Amino acid sequence: MKRSIYWYKVDNAGKIFPAVSKDSRSSVFRLSFYLKEEIIPELLEQAVNETLPRFESFAVQLKAGMFWYYLAANTRPVQIEKESPIICRFFHWTKNNGYLFKVYYFKNKITLETFHSLSDGTGAMEFLKAITQNYLKLCGHEFSYSGKVKSELPSSPRETVDMFVNQYDKSSKMNLKEEVAYHVKGEKFADYFTLCVNAKVPTEQLLAHTRRLGVTVGVYITAVLAYSIYTQRPDCKTTKCPIKIFIPTNLRKFFPSDTLRNFSLYIKATFDGRKEWTFEQMLAETKRQFDAQLVKEELHARMNSNVWIEKNLAIRLLPLFLKNIAFKIGYKRLADDISTCYISNLGKVTLPNDMNDFVEDVEFAIGGFGIAVTSIHGHTNIMLNTDFKDISILQYFINHFIQEGLLVTVDTNYLEA
Repeated sequence: MKRSIYWYKVDNAGKIFPAVSKDSRSSVFRLSFYLKEEIIPELLEQAVNETLPRFESFAVQLKAGMFWYYLAANTRPVQIEKESPIICRFFHWTKNNGYLFKVYYFKNKITLETFHSLSDGTGAMEFLKAITQNYLKLCGHEFSYSGKVKSELPSSPRETVDMFVNQYDKSSKMNLKEEVAYHVKGEKFADYFTLCVNAKVPTEQLLAHTRRLGVTVGVYITAVLAYSIYTQRPDCKTTKCPIKIFIPTNLRKFFPSDTLRNFSLYIKATFDGRKEWTFEQMLAETKRQFDAQLVKEELHARMNSNVWIEKNLAIRLLPLFLKNIAFKIGYKRLADDISTCYISNLGKVTLPNDMNDFVEDVEFAIGGFGIAVTSIHGHTNIMLNTDFKDISILQYFINHFIQEGLLVTVDTNYLEA
């Protein structure tokens, strides 16, 4: 029986975001489906509200306790909105009927924006798939059972597990201390606008190219971005602070799980800008670092270190207002200061065969300066985002793909700036 009253702790990865998020750091990411027909807003809102009760971990509101934030059941209606030209804008849940997600529409596009305390890209994509399928059903389309959409299946307690705590082993930890990273600087767009440049590449062509180079798509994109920063920002060659690109890794690949909550962990690619690099050298170094870090034992030790902080008695006994101060200081030192930018690769989006007929494309985007990658229907979308007016890094990145012989189609929201 579906519970109407429930609560649970914010997961280990999500605990910090309520304290550190603001207009300039929204902690929001975006997933979108482009359909082959224009969206009917009334039916989309109905679909969201009919789908939500199946997803207990999304049907929540954030509450402040004495020591921690927690998630409690939320039965208020969800109100969808017409999409704003500013992506991943910070929103306060108290002004959103308590919800930690928003659903937007624009022409033929359905967009889900999610606050990171709620879920990661994998969990949010499952929610968006279900919303979209139920919307299409309300439009009169019929679908056969596939088992590929969560709303076709009964809910399970496994979907709400905090896997970080579930897999915690205090005997295996590592030092999380990091050196300060190089930061791209420059004039930013007004009103927290993020420029989006989507580079669409045929997936098989991209895979064939990376196979010839002996690397994965993730390694290749990371190396191209690092080399773009290295060549287009001369000041990085005169600072002791290295270029450090952080890449979230889906831990479900290493620790089988059905959770729809956060279950990803960052690895990083680090490059000393004072060294003379060729692209080939940077590519080889990126592969070496990925291979060294994408090991279950290595990831588990880093995960244990994060959970150990949460379980530390001194931290646990701090009242929430003091924790929030500590979180802000810690986030600056252990996140903002140590990263140049981020790359998030969601991989291939798999839909039921009869749903493929209605979905033209998928889009994944993060705010600020970084890259989000996903693929569908034989092409890969590499979404380059920046809040800087100087777009030379993005231009170099795309030109590198073209010079390598890859077919690139570019789309952008630049004219909306």
